[in-house]
Amino acid sequence: MQGISVSLILASNSPRRAQILEQLGFEFSIEPSGCDESIAGIQIENIPKELAKRKAFDVSAKFRDAFVLGGDTLVFCGDELLGKPKNGEEAIEMLKKLRNRAHKVISGVALCKDGKLLFAGESQTEVHFRDYSDSEILNYISTMEYADKAGAYGAQGKGARFIESINGCFYNVMGLPVATTLDALKKME
Repeated sequence: MQGISVSLILASNSPRRAQILEQLGFEFSIEPSGCDESIAGIQIENIPKELAKRKAFDVSAKFRDAFVLGGDTLVFCGDELLGKPKNGEEAIEMLKKLRNRAHKVISGVALCKDGKLLFAGESQTEVHFRDYSDSEILNYISTMEYADKAGAYGAQGKGARFIESINGCFYNVMGLPVATTLDALKKME
């Protein structure tokens, strides 16, 4: 599958998703989706897969001959959904909620072509955070790394300081689970 010559579009402006797809050896272009990301009426555990499908469908409607990969990642702390924080204060609250406990990271992945769904799947990873101090949170917030990350942290960056352990796919925590993505991209063969 490496060096595949079929047209592949990543329906995301996430630099982390692009980095992972490049690392896997795929050539692709980027076309962020402008789809509706409202979650009303969707069961909470189905949100990442549903949003990944919406993104893939949206871009596939514009580029009919291309394979379009959509992805979405959310953090769940108990029954609470933690998306991207709107500001530093919200990020601080999220990191306080995650302190000294486990949470789930769920990513949805979808592949479409010609407006048809070829694959939809998800990956779940359990992340355990250590017992860190308020000053560690403030130090991290000052880096601004939290700004575009669900749960207000980046496992691949300075946010690694909070992690005690990860049970599951590390790349899922970054935003694109490798095994699920490869399962989706097999549909291009």
